[in-house]
Amino acid sequence: MEMTGFLSNGTPENSRAIPGALFHFLAGGQQTNNAFSLIYIEVHKGNEPPAHTHQREDESYYILEGAIRFWIGDKVVDARAGDFIHLPKNIPHRFEVQSDYVKELMWITPSGLEQWFWDNSLPAADMRPLPIMTEPPAPEMIAHFVKSLSEYGVEMV
Repeated sequence: MEMTGFLSNGTPENSRAIPGALFHFLAGGQQTNNAFSLIYIEVHKGNEPPAHTHQREDESYYILEGAIRFWIGDKVVDARAGDFIHLPKNIPHRFEVQSDYVKELMWITPSGLEQWFWDNSLPAADMRPLPIMTEPPAPEMIAHFVKSLSEYGVEMV
């Protein structure tokens, strides 16, 4: 596929939401010949995923606003606006938002996993995250996420 330049920004058409998080899908495999995807994310405290590994892709984050703590293998890293974090594939990791929310850019290399985020979120016409869940997710929901993530090479640890 021949690559061309493009401009992308957060619009209702490329924005999706889950409880406690908003995603703007800025670049994906179709635009980058599967080299990478780039997602602007706003994550609110209390919406963090459990520890997991990626078998197919590296993840990298550039923190735009707020504070976040990452566990990367045996290391603990506190990051703030202006910091860059790289998470190589096959290294267990997780994060915890330290401020009320964090705004960040997430690079996924190579692309592909962005489709999971798109498929497991809802349109964000109002450009806001969905309210954070006050009850734990139902066992069926957890089972769905674990199974669907494993199809993308992501395993909970």
